[in-house]
Amino acid sequence: MDAAQVLLTTGIVLAVALLALPIARTLRLPSMVVLVVLGVLAGPTVLGLVDVPIDSLGAELLFTIGVALILFHGGLGISLRVISRSAVGLLLLAGPGVMITAGVVAVAVSLAFGVPWQIGLLAGAVLSATDPAILIPLFDRLGLRPRVAQTVIAESALNDTIAAIATVTVTGIVVAGGAIGSGLEIAGGPVLDLLQAIVIGVGFGLGGGLLIALLLSSSRFGVLRESAAATLLAIVAIGYVESEVFGGSPYLAAFIAGLVVGNKDLFRIDHDHRQEQALETYTAETVDLVVLTIFVVLGLNLDLGLLYDNLWAGLAVMAVFILVARPLTVAVGLGLDRRAGWTLPEAGFIAWCRETGVVPVALAGSLLAQGVPGAELVATLVTFAVATTLLLQATTAGWLAGRLGLLDARPPVDPDS
Repeated sequence: MDAAQVLLTTGIVLAVALLALPIARTLRLPSMVVLVVLGVLAGPTVLGLVDVPIDSLGAELLFTIGVALILFHGGLGISLRVISRSAVGLLLLAGPGVMITAGVVAVAVSLAFGVPWQIGLLAGAVLSATDPAILIPLFDRLGLRPRVAQTVIAESALNDTIAAIATVTVTGIVVAGGAIGSGLEIAGGPVLDLLQAIVIGVGFGLGGGLLIALLLSSSRFGVLRESAAATLLAIVAIGYVESEVFGGSPYLAAFIAGLVVGNKDLFRIDHDHRQEQALETYTAETVDLVVLTIFVVLGLNLDLGLLYDNLWAGLAVMAVFILVARPLTVAVGLGLDRRAGWTLPEAGFIAWCRETGVVPVALAGSLLAQGVPGAELVATLVTFAVATTLLLQATTAGWLAGRLGLLDARPPVDPDS
């Protein structure tokens, strides 16, 4: 693709994204739903106006650095004081919760499509990740109760790592023809891989976050305080690549970096109001652009033919995915967290709000690129999950939160409130 074609493609994608915003306001729908729908209409399966393949360089940049910036922004708005009160439930949702979701979905896929159990488990592992790219802008718009919003966003950042490791592990089992021992060996020791990804990701996140906070601070170390945008983008991008190179989770690193910068007072790092405002403004505007583009590109890559060909079996799996796997995960995770005192409305909302998007799409794309057996079915189910969770859950999240009394009178300004 030459420079002119790149510019034309970028222009069309942005035009589609901008067109979606007034339509979403008029129809009173979440903007990401309209973005995906217009992406489908503009894409190769309908009008053929533009095509951005999921394995193209542009899409890869969106799903890597773009999602990292979204996660940084999500961490920036989370208070460690708030999230510490629900730490047990959060860890249960992000850890055992992934395994519960993968197991329940595996049974449903095996029965609905008549495939071997290991293919079903591969689909379950990919689908077990929730999506920060959807949840963060959605919760920002709703003004949801802080501990509910922050717990779900933090869960999303953590379970992406565990879901990715689970996918690698099950891929090894599939390649080995269902032999669990051989599969685990191919996967390279999944438990150690998981611990390595978390430890290295947290390490790079802490280092990157402290570096950003210091360089933009009002202290003598704040030599780049007038260049918040360039500093943030450079450190997040370098941290993403280096974390991945050393075997860490780059998404987790980005989230932790945002968490550190957002809670810099705990590290005794001071920023003046103007510096904080500049960082927040740049981050929010950049994330807005990334979110707009990501959901149009997701729409461009939704294959309506696959949805139609597998309609009833796919809907059956989605029913189990949404109505059985997620509620069971939340019941176990939050039910065992007695200290946090989760209420039934809070648990109900968390059970309903688990949209699927960027990370499962990226995992499915990786499986297709590797030629893993069953990858086409996994990609089809990811398409179903993106479509159904966006159309069913994202559109009703605000209504449900209001009915359950989980909306603040106004969007929170102080995350510790």
